[in-house]
Amino acid sequence: MKKWVVKALLVCLATGTFLSGVSAPPAMGAGAATSMKKNSQVAKPVSQPVHNMIIFNDYQVAGQDSGGWNWVKNDEFILPPDTPLDIDLLQTTYGSGTNLNKSEVMLDGVAMPEYQAEQQSSQSTFRWQVPRFSIPAAKLTAGLHTLTFVVSDAKGQKSTVHVRFQVEAQNYPSVFEGEKAEGEEVPAGRQTVIFGMMGSTNFASTVPGTWKMTNKATGAELKAVPGTVFATGTLANGEYDLVFTPDDMSMSIWTTNIRVGMAELYMGTDANGQKLSQGQQISAPAAPGVVPLYSPVAGRWSANGTGQTLTDSQHFEVAIPEMMAGMTMTVTFEPNQTTNPDNIWGSSATEVKIQVPGAPNSCDSASATATMDVLMQQNAQSSMMVERENLSSSDITVKLYQRPVHVIWLATAAEHVEHGSEASDDEGPGFWAVDNVVVDESKLNWDHTALLLSSYKPGRLKVNYYSKREPRQSWCGYIQVIEDVRPIPAVPACDKDESGLAPTQSPLLLINNRGKEYRDGQTISVNSLAELDNDRELRLKATYAKRSGNKKLRDGTGRNGTAYYMPNLVWTYGETPVGSNQTTVGATISSDNTVQVFYEGQEIALFESDPDDEYEDEGMSFLDLRQIIEDNDGKAGVYTIKVTNHLTYKTCSLVLKDKKYVKDLNVQERNETMSLKVEVK
Repeated sequence: MKKWVVKALLVCLATGTFLSGVSAPPAMGAGAATSMKKNSQVAKPVSQPVHNMIIFNDYQVAGQDSGGWNWVKNDEFILPPDTPLDIDLLQTTYGSGTNLNKSEVMLDGVAMPEYQAEQQSSQSTFRWQVPRFSIPAAKLTAGLHTLTFVVSDAKGQKSTVHVRFQVEAQNYPSVFEGEKAEGEEVPAGRQTVIFGMMGSTNFASTVPGTWKMTNKATGAELKAVPGTVFATGTLANGEYDLVFTPDDMSMSIWTTNIRVGMAELYMGTDANGQKLSQGQQISAPAAPGVVPLYSPVAGRWSANGTGQTLTDSQHFEVAIPEMMAGMTMTVTFEPNQTTNPDNIWGSSATEVKIQVPGAPNSCDSASATATMDVLMQQNAQSSMMVERENLSSSDITVKLYQRPVHVIWLATAAEHVEHGSEASDDEGPGFWAVDNVVVDESKLNWDHTALLLSSYKPGRLKVNYYSKREPRQSWCGYIQVIEDVRPIPAVPACDKDESGLAPTQSPLLLINNRGKEYRDGQTISVNSLAELDNDRELRLKATYAKRSGNKKLRDGTGRNGTAYYMPNLVWTYGETPVGSNQTTVGATISSDNTVQVFYEGQEIALFESDPDDEYEDEGMSFLDLRQIIEDNDGKAGVYTIKVTNHLTYKTCSLVLKDKKYVKDLNVQERNETMSLKVEVK
């Protein structure tokens, strides 16, 4: 700790002398007189109360001269910052009979009754050493102060002494959190929080000094090192005090309290609510309803699986949907923590569970309108295969076999999970629950349209789904994942290469080179062929079969089974070449398109694939409408462009014939058409 500075030798009447009995305070401004002469009295009255001695922190600041008058050392005593002031008084009163010795203290003219004291005695001359008292540092701000001391006797006579002194301002070093002395300074005395069960951080100072860290609970010193940078090392849950003492003795000591632990959570809107612990379960008032939560620090909130999130906030209102009755929701809070995030071990997130009152919905097929698909991937090298389609809600358990369990998805639309297409995504993103517990986002796909069943242990699961678009669209069912090979069926089954998905219904479009779309039934009217410059590259947008690698198929079961690969074609909606053919031997789906151009009802151009070619025909990238009309001598009249998109897919079903089931294999076809008229005047 720094020592105060003595500006001059101890000399009577050195600076700011005050006479006993004078009550006016000393001049505080620059240029004030440094001494005061005695008054005109020849001698001080012997019977008047007097301060014999006033001592600040073991240094005498006031006393008596040979004539009995007080001298004061104003401006000589300098108190270091953050230091309490210890005061010793020796004072004398005179009287007869009952003698009173009373001491009063004022700071900058304001009485301090807590330091008032008095004693009575029968002595005619009563010299009293007042018990030492201390003024805490918190009451002594930096700058000049005046302490006024008053001694009085039983006769009401008083003597007053004013002592002016200075309190030094804090001169803290600049300390930053991190390995470099840059960014925002960490104020002395501020708490540094590391959220999590374990963690570490660093501090850097602009000046050299010594760092010392202690365990606040035990007082044990953990580390003491010199330098400008300090690394805490791995700290467990608890509180630690870090002190930095600069080598420069004129600078103040810097301290911080380091707390390692989880962020505090409360039920309600402030810290007066019920304090919640990690993993604690609370109850919601009703469904629908709202559960308010609060943290003293800002952070990111999320109600897992429901899509409710809020960032950089201390408050979070959890909306409880009506369909969540009887279920358990999990709310996660991740506090803002920007310093040294890489040095945090384990999650800093706090989770609480909300139990929603009421009975969960039953798996009633009559009230649930959504359907589900099941997709499987046997191993990392295999393709995703559709296992079940259009499963309705039911109390009947659906059994899925896989050994070992690798990837199993339960999805609103298999095509959406495989290719990201929204064409068949009627139900859309939803809330999911397994065994009446709302599912965490980590077990859902990117837009919450599918549940990863393989993330759970093998066994029977009750699954609920509610569409976020339309909550009345829901699904409920029981899925049992069995880690084993599928049993040999007692009846024939359709193989995976014997049926394909039906295509979705999407409009045929012709798009010009400026992005304008022409639909079925539209008419283009032009006065000259020059007006068709933007229609020289008409591109076709349609549903078509697109190859997406190969799929692995297995013929037979067990050791006798053989695996082989077949082209994997999937339905895609987008630009496709004019007159192209997407047909592959063995594929379960195929497509081709034909474009015809008519003039006044007579065909003048035809673009189609070779009907004898069983393989892909790339066709033409675009249709040059102006060139076709120019090839017809640019005649005025009505030209008609007719597009026919031909789609096929295999079907397989089991039909009971003659008391046994047989396979019924077919090929379903669908033609999509559009017509665009061009009137040349």
